[in-house]
Amino acid sequence: MKRTPFLLLALITLVGRLASPRTEAAETGADVVGVFSRAARGEPLRYVAIGGSITQASGPGWVGDWLREQFPESEVTVVNSGMSGTGSSLGIFRAERDIISHEPDLVAIEYCVNDGGLTDEQTIRYMETLVVRLKSLPHPPAIIIVEAAARTGVNLERHRRVARHYNLIEVDMQAAVNARLAERGENWNALFADDVHPNRAGHAFYAETMRAMLRPFVERARADTPTIATASASLPAPLSSKPLLLDARMAPLHGHVTPGWKTQPLPPVWWSRFFQGALTAEEPGTTLRIPVRGTTIGLLHTMGKDQGSFFVNVDGETPRHIFVNTRDGFSSANVGVDLPAREHVLTVVLPAKSEADPRRNGPVTLGYVLLAGETHATREPSSQGKFTAGVMRDLNFVAVPANAWSWAGPFATPALDGRAPSDARVDTFSKFMPEPGDANFDLGRFAWKPIAAPDDLVDFRALTGNEAPAFAYARAQIDGGTGGEALVSITVDYYCQLWLNGERILVFDGPHSRPHFLSVQLKPGVNHLFIKAGAGSAGHSFQLSVARL
Repeated sequence: MKRTPFLLLALITLVGRLASPRTEAAETGADVVGVFSRAARGEPLRYVAIGGSITQASGPGWVGDWLREQFPESEVTVVNSGMSGTGSSLGIFRAERDIISHEPDLVAIEYCVNDGGLTDEQTIRYMETLVVRLKSLPHPPAIIIVEAAARTGVNLERHRRVARHYNLIEVDMQAAVNARLAERGENWNALFADDVHPNRAGHAFYAETMRAMLRPFVERARADTPTIATASASLPAPLSSKPLLLDARMAPLHGHVTPGWKTQPLPPVWWSRFFQGALTAEEPGTTLRIPVRGTTIGLLHTMGKDQGSFFVNVDGETPRHIFVNTRDGFSSANVGVDLPAREHVLTVVLPAKSEADPRRNGPVTLGYVLLAGETHATREPSSQGKFTAGVMRDLNFVAVPANAWSWAGPFATPALDGRAPSDARVDTFSKFMPEPGDANFDLGRFAWKPIAAPDDLVDFRALTGNEAPAFAYARAQIDGGTGGEALVSITVDYYCQLWLNGERILVFDGPHSRPHFLSVQLKPGVNHLFIKAGAGSAGHSFQLSVARL
């Protein structure tokens, strides 16, 4: 039997939706029809594509040139706002600068791959924030949700929920790619340079898929002139259980006059276009304190192998230690989330000079403060915690070396509904693997093995040679001296739970490869650490250190 090409199948499905009146699906893409109808009458069409590196490499957002061909009567403007390595958690702050400022009529949002490290709650909240903010503009644009593909598959259900809740077109690239490769008997490398980034043929295929999805809407727009509701009051109630961050913005630090810091343009590198200059310092102990109002506070900063690190916190609470010398480029961090809607203080401090760990010291370059929730914030000041700039500056973390740990495993990822998950996530192994406190948990049942590695990284994949999703246990003892408060810093690839003296103090299921800080109380003498760690698609390791206060 002759197979129907996948693009024809997509068109049949889409036309079926459009031909079915009085159904929710029939309204999908109504906003796009309105934009295309205006363009067909000769009105301008401003198209913005926003996303991560996949969008950044897409040229005219895959369909910009095609839109010009479809609407020669219109002045079509195309803006590519892709920003490598970023997802919707930064996209909500970029909305004003990188989307709204261009007065868009049509917006494509591609964050599915880079949102993979976010929780379901975070993903829905951030994507919904973008959609509702754009749809609440005086001239709301039409929106297309682009769900990019990955070799191991993507979690597109969160983006799909948002798209369907607001009747937006969604382009499922995973389904399209799988169908194309199966139809032609090709392997992944025919369309991709790695696990997620399309090669030239892959980008051409993405463009072809988007054109196939949009073409019926062009035809419908030329056939009639629908009246499209644009008022924000017509939007449904949000899916998110938390308030949307509709006033999120990026406040440039370039120009701040602060002792020890200087403003400067960035060097002529490819990523400097994402910054409006920067604020930089390099002397150990240099401090930056910025009063800010809102409920969410973060930073966008540069990265460079010749740079150092900094501590950052909000209102003197438990800090984060951010190393900016692991690669070149940029990164962002949401430092305070769901804070009370009032005044806060963001503090950044460069650590004291360290001879033992020279990676700590070096230049630090900050681009923007990320702010949200200021619209309804009061001027009431927040109380300040004990982690002042001076305390942070003098924090001295001592690593628990790899050879201090013993380990057991690996244990295969359990099947869920007959399917093995691609990642051994916390909710998976919490359900299936025994933990301290469980009636059937017995340390003696495991074969504990020493680790001979001389460094501080416990890498289960290196120990086992196993690259499949799996679990492992590790345990160690540390000397608490006379006891007292301490900070524990743990960096994990990908998921873990941590116990101190039999009490669970951390469930970690979030962005990997960054230190997570915990304020703990050590007891005098011996303290017991226990870790249950799950592998992800790219790593299975952890690193832990302790700083006494």
